[in-house]
Amino acid sequence: MPAPALLTPRQFLRLTIGLLAACLLLIPFFDQPLALFLHQHCAPARPFFEALTSRADQLHELSMAHLLGIPVVFLGLALAFGVGRWVLRSPAAGLFLVLLLTHELSMVAARVLKGVLLRLRPVALFAGAYHDLGFGYDTPNTGSFPSTHTAIYASLFVPLAVAFPQRRLPLLLFPVLIGLGRLVLDMHYLSDVLFSGWLVVLFTFLAGQLTQLPAIAGPQAALVPVPVPVGEE
Repeated sequence: MPAPALLTPRQFLRLTIGLLAACLLLIPFFDQPLALFLHQHCAPARPFFEALTSRADQLHELSMAHLLGIPVVFLGLALAFGVGRWVLRSPAAGLFLVLLLTHELSMVAARVLKGVLLRLRPVALFAGAYHDLGFGYDTPNTGSFPSTHTAIYASLFVPLAVAFPQRRLPLLLFPVLIGLGRLVLDMHYLSDVLFSGWLVVLFTFLAGQLTQLPAIAGPQAALVPVPVPVGEE
């Protein structure tokens, strides 16, 4: 496994500005018209996204089954990091720790925020249940912002896409389809999905910084930045 690339502060700042600015524009101006458009025109695509999401959820539920009181996916990633770091002494071992931390923290943050912000889902908008931005409603159709599904699956693939930029497009295809499915299935607005994407970027960056600490990285840096060609920074 090659040494994974680290998200640089400049890259993180650019992604933060882009994603959060998009959310600020989408929430008051474009979320609801876009959701209505997709609701009216994307019905034929719903069976595909329902099947994709259902299969993904089944696999993720299996990965969250407990072994020794710990979800299998976390136990496996922690074991892979430990073996890579202290047995194989691989500088790439930090990627497993980044995946573990990003996956767990992204899921927790998304669930906490949606329980605090209480944004109604698009299905409530179509039913005429509200006429504002939909925040602060403690009803059965709340929990739209941010998208937990996007946080779950993006957190498993975004760190890999950062680590292996030459395979970025195929690695991001699945989480992008999951995010698109949340829109087509009337479960989320685009800002819900993009904000979850930013949460994943945030924790990928922070976890990557953590793995640079000598106590974790060892004698070699766990994450090695890949040189960026001039003009692409």
